[in-house]
Amino acid sequence: MDKNQALNRAMALCSRQEYCEANIRAKLEFWGIAPEDIDPVIEQLIREKFIDVLRYATAYVRDKVRINHWGRIKIRYMLSIEKLKHSIVDQAIEEIDEELYTDVLKDILTKKALSLKNEADPYSKRQKLVKYAQSRGFEIELIIIQIKDIN
Repeated sequence: MDKNQALNRAMALCSRQEYCEANIRAKLEFWGIAPEDIDPVIEQLIREKFIDVLRYATAYVRDKVRINHWGRIKIRYMLSIEKLKHSIVDQAIEEIDEELYTDVLKDILTKKALSLKNEADPYSKRQKLVKYAQSRGFEIELIIIQIKDIN
């Protein structure tokens, strides 16, 4: 595959779904594109707005909260793996609707509490709920508030 074919294929990919620079770079390497051709392809994709880091981060955050029910901590960590700038990540995370965010946390805690209904010790049940919500990436302060509302 030559540089122009790779560019066209990358444009087609980016037109269907949001990708960050690291994702496309990995795909270009996988397709066997010469290392000296990768940077010009990426630059053109950015210039023509096929790759937009803020748009990618915002879509990622929105999807992970709504679909995967992840909290800010886990989302921030996963975006740091993508090597996005902290300012971009912060900006995308600020776009989270607080009402939706707390509703998602309340929903996952309620479902988890139902699965723990046979738990006799209230302290143990509370600890399991906290651990579960923390594993989903939610902040401890918000978890405590929502657990009080559930019980």
